[in-house]
Amino acid sequence: MRKEYLLDTNAYYNLLKEARAQQKGGSAFSAEISTLMSGSLFISTITKIEIVSVLGKYARGSSGGFQRCTRCISRTGEACQNQWYTAPRARWNRREIGGWQRLIQETISGASSLITVGILPFDDKTIQTAERLIVHALVHNFASMDAMIAATAMEAAADGREMTVVTSDKGLKACLSKAGIASWDAFRAGVGAAP
Repeated sequence: MRKEYLLDTNAYYNLLKEARAQQKGGSAFSAEISTLMSGSLFISTITKIEIVSVLGKYARGSSGGFQRCTRCISRTGEACQNQWYTAPRARWNRREIGGWQRLIQETISGASSLITVGILPFDDKTIQTAERLIVHALVHNFASMDAMIAATAMEAAADGREMTVVTSDKGLKACLSKAGIASWDAFRAGVGAAP
């Protein structure tokens, strides 16, 4: 039986980005891509919607520049006087945005030669599960959309599926751990093989 992976939104974006890079000649995550591609890939209905905001973050670009650090560096309240630099990121042109939108549609519809993902829908039961999970946000830093993804994985597990959630989100990983759902940070350098 093929291993099943539920990609959170950033993992879905990273998989598409790295698979495209691999297709063009190389990716730092070739082994991870191979592992994921040997399994069955899924996204939550929420990711189908949320991926547009992730694309927007890159499509809009950023001006970059120096930022002043305002962290407190002493018990007396002294503020840091250092700065950090963020490199500018160019805006995407219409062709690049259109290419990404097509790729996402093709991966969801099964028309992509690169990747195919199934959609795991959510219903009232999934929403109720997310309502129980969101209380972990009082301790761990994760958002309501992450609770929906975790709930989607829990409902899949309740249906007898062994689903591993692919995420780099520390708060979501903590929530999944408390819920007894496996997770794998596939796109963090040096992490290694899937569980």
